[in-house]
Amino acid sequence: MRILVFASGRGSNFEALLNASSRGVLKSKIVGLVCDRDCNAIEIAKKNKIPFSILRPKDYAEKNNYIKELISITGSYSPDIILLAGYMRIIPSELLDEYPLKIINIHPSLLPLFKGKDAIKQAWDAGVKETGVTVHFVNDRMDDGLIILQKKVAVPNSLEELEHEIHVLEHKMYVEAVNLVSDLFIVVSKCLIGENIRYDGSNKLSKRIYKYVNGYRTECLLVCPEVLAGLGVPRSKINIINTRLISEDGVDLTDVMKRTCKDIIEKIPQNKMVLAILKDKSPSCGKTEPQGLLVSMLREHLKDRLLLLSETEI
Repeated sequence: MRILVFASGRGSNFEALLNASSRGVLKSKIVGLVCDRDCNAIEIAKKNKIPFSILRPKDYAEKNNYIKELISITGSYSPDIILLAGYMRIIPSELLDEYPLKIINIHPSLLPLFKGKDAIKQAWDAGVKETGVTVHFVNDRMDDGLIILQKKVAVPNSLEELEHEIHVLEHKMYVEAVNLVSDLFIVVSKCLIGENIRYDGSNKLSKRIYKYVNGYRTECLLVCPEVLAGLGVPRSKINIINTRLISEDGVDLTDVMKRTCKDIIEKIPQNKMVLAILKDKSPSCGKTEPQGLLVSMLREHLKDRLLLLSETEI
């Protein structure tokens, strides 16, 4: 997997990633660095003979021109994944459109607590007993994307000690998180990639999910529990009534849907982290409460091997 790093400052996470790669601990190759200013991360890139680019937003009179150039420069490295390592700019939605679920950030707090700048000091000033580090996918909202990995740190006796412990943890966690996402097994609701299989014969196409699935290089399981259960298109709408799945024409579909969801789960490898991208609301495969049957069964069987995302969160 080809990694492109975005950085703005000291580059300590960038350097830790390079060191892990040279030791074979990071199972991916760092192919380049993009910075928004002159910074120490560039010196680290030079020392390690890593290609780099500097793209200063202030050099562009028009924001759209800056974004186009950012997309062009990013594409020149042909990255499989982009890692933000102390990158102090909001990622434009246009870049997210180009690289959905391929941009990852590391943040020095237990998100959703202490978002934004100076998160370590925010935690210290708040007087919390513990804080930590979060690695997450980037979406259109600041420090809000799906959490990949999160670990805690007990707050020591000084801010300086806390900063040191957080940075040490960051350097270990980023490598661990990248290795996790480099070998995901993904499960995706078919209607989210444009198949007209919903009860009314329509779809819930998400352009970002469609692009992600079509660019995915390894294993992917496309599902629609209702169609797999033998229900036609169009069909009677299903509702959750007292934990049962009842069609609007009065048929109890709970047992047949459970068997179908079990069949789906049996196709998932037992040794992999799973990213399930499912509908926001659906009695069969919806994430939002009341959660769909497939979501409930995935949580029960996969436990800490499950990353769960709805189409509204990408």
